[in-house]
Amino acid sequence: MADSVRRVLRRSLLILAPLAAVVTGCSTFSDNDAVARVNDVELTQDEFDARLVELGATDDLALPADPVRAEITRWIQSQLVPEEEVAAIYGAGPDEAGVICVNAIVVNDEAGADAVVEDLEAGTAFTDVFQANNIDPSLTDVNGVLRCFTSQELVDSADIPFIAAVAEMSEDEPISSAPVLGTDGAEVAWVVMQFRPFEELAVADVDAIVAALEIGERAADADIYVDSRYGFFDPVIGEVVGLG
Repeated sequence: MADSVRRVLRRSLLILAPLAAVVTGCSTFSDNDAVARVNDVELTQDEFDARLVELGATDDLALPADPVRAEITRWIQSQLVPEEEVAAIYGAGPDEAGVICVNAIVVNDEAGADAVVEDLEAGTAFTDVFQANNIDPSLTDVNGVLRCFTSQELVDSADIPFIAAVAEMSEDEPISSAPVLGTDGAEVAWVVMQFRPFEELAVADVDAIVAALEIGERAADADIYVDSRYGFFDPVIGEVVGLG
C-alpha cells in the first residue's frame, strides 16, 4: 500500500524542478529517504505515506499540495513542541493557550444549572448529563460540543456572561455556569460549560493551539529539513510553504 500511495502522490502533487535539499541550519548526514527532519528525528517517506492514508489518500485519490504540506507542518511542530507540552499549555486556560474548547448544556434556570453542575462534579459522564438535561435543540446534533474560542474572541465578547465564564475556565476549573440573556437583557435560560479535555480535541483544535504559540525561537535553534518536492519550512510563520 505504501509504495502505491507514494507513486500516486509523486505523480499528482506539484512536481518542481530538481533543486538542492532545502535546509534551515546545517546537516551532516543523508536525508535521502526523509520527507522532513528536525534535528536527528526523521519523518521517512513510508511513515509519511501512512499518515496520508489516514487522511484519506488512496491509490485513486491523492491529496492536494496544501493539506500535504500542512501534515508535514504538523509533524515538524510536534517535534518542536511535544504533545505533552501542548496539553499542559492548553490545560492552563485561554490566557496561556490562546484557545479554549468547551462542551455545553442549556437548561431552563439557575436551579437546573446547579443540578447539572453537581452531576458533572460527581463524575457523571457529560454525554449522560447532556442527554438528560439539555433543552437547546441546536446542540443536539453535536452532543453539546461547541467550537473552540480564541482568547481574542473572549476579550471582544467579555460583556456576555457565558463568554466571561468561559474565559475563567481551565483544567483546574473545568465546570462553570452562566445565565443566557435575551436581546432585552432578560434571563432566558442557563448554560453549563465543561472544559473539554485535551485528549478529546480534534486535530484542527490542537493545530490552533500550536499556531498560537511562539515557536519561531525554537525553529531558529533547530536543524530543520524538508524535501524540496514539498517546499520548505518557514520559521517565521512556522509552516511548510511551497517554493516559488
